[in-house]
Amino acid sequence: MRVFPNSLINDEFLRRYWQKKPLLMRQAVSLPADLVTKSKLLALACGSEDVESRLILEHGETPWEAHHGPFDRSELEHLPQSHWTLLIQDMNRHMPEIRPLLDAFSAIPQWRIDDIMISYAADRGSVGPHSDDYDVFLIQATGKRRWKIHQHPVSDDDLIPGLDLKILKTFDTQVEWLLEPGDMLYLPPNVAHWGVAEGECITWSVGFQGPALTELSTHWLEERLSTLPPQRYTDPDLKAQQHSGEINPRAIARIREMLQQTLSFSDDELTAWFGRFSSDPKENLTPPPLENCITETNLLQQLQQGVQLKRHPCSKIFYSRLPDSLLLFVSSESYTLSADTLDLAILLSEHYDYSHQQLQPWLQSLQCLALLTELVNRGDLIIESLQSSVGSLQ
Repeated sequence: MRVFPNSLINDEFLRRYWQKKPLLMRQAVSLPADLVTKSKLLALACGSEDVESRLILEHGETPWEAHHGPFDRSELEHLPQSHWTLLIQDMNRHMPEIRPLLDAFSAIPQWRIDDIMISYAADRGSVGPHSDDYDVFLIQATGKRRWKIHQHPVSDDDLIPGLDLKILKTFDTQVEWLLEPGDMLYLPPNVAHWGVAEGECITWSVGFQGPALTELSTHWLEERLSTLPPQRYTDPDLKAQQHSGEINPRAIARIREMLQQTLSFSDDELTAWFGRFSSDPKENLTPPPLENCITETNLLQQLQQGVQLKRHPCSKIFYSRLPDSLLLFVSSESYTLSADTLDLAILLSEHYDYSHQQLQPWLQSLQCLALLTELVNRGDLIIESLQSSVGSLQ
């Protein structure tokens, strides 16, 4: 039986609400109460340093005090009875069994997905009144949480200075909702919100975040400059200058021409770069390579014997079509494939489990078999029988 709905997003939602205005959806998602529990979240927060966790104390030594994990279990066991929240990022990678929830948001491009964050809040627990610069779907899993929102513009001047978190000084509530298990609230970027638990509760947050201009520019320039030949400013047509302290228009025009070389690119070059950029895993969640590499023959034999491949939870796979070929992007690497492998690219990018039967049409292709073998050796794909040794987060 399927745990999560097939779809939560449609064209009407995207047209009327996406990045425009909030929407409360009553009884949108029914989540089994034992799927993610307080004890499981506490265990994750006390585990590996690769688990990004935060503890927010409304009344710590300072207001809205933030602590970062991993934590000692005793530290969490001696927390007060109220006014604190534990948040864990990337739960879709740490607990792959909850990843299928993202399928319900498949109308939104995968490269826009940030993660599923899950929080446990004690009674009256909150992370304070604030706003975020990304889209978020807040799903109430257990317990109740009261959400207040307003849509006034917010700037840094509206924040309380000197805190660990960006907390608003004042909050002018425009709309207020009490969410119960199964309810989902969509908030566009920069809508101020304030959620407070009424009794203990667990909330799932499905976040979609676009890249920042500064991040795009920095990554593009670093990669672009690495491909340009060494070049220094030259001026063989230099003419005698009356005032040596002047930077004249001819010099500025030459500098502009040099800089424009870094911004001169084709659509195919931009596509290839952005695919690598957007598929780059988070630094602490990179799929580990296979310790003992396998050959194409060995992989084919194992698949024929009935084992299946699985995508590593941290691996990102996208593709783009070019006029006469396509590009497959896997964990910041790009692979040029023939146009007739489109169905393979769709299979790899939209699914996480791949049986021999699903892969069969491409196993006779030397190019496709070589690709699958490389992805296994890189750790992006896991042979199911080896899952215990290479499938866990390192």
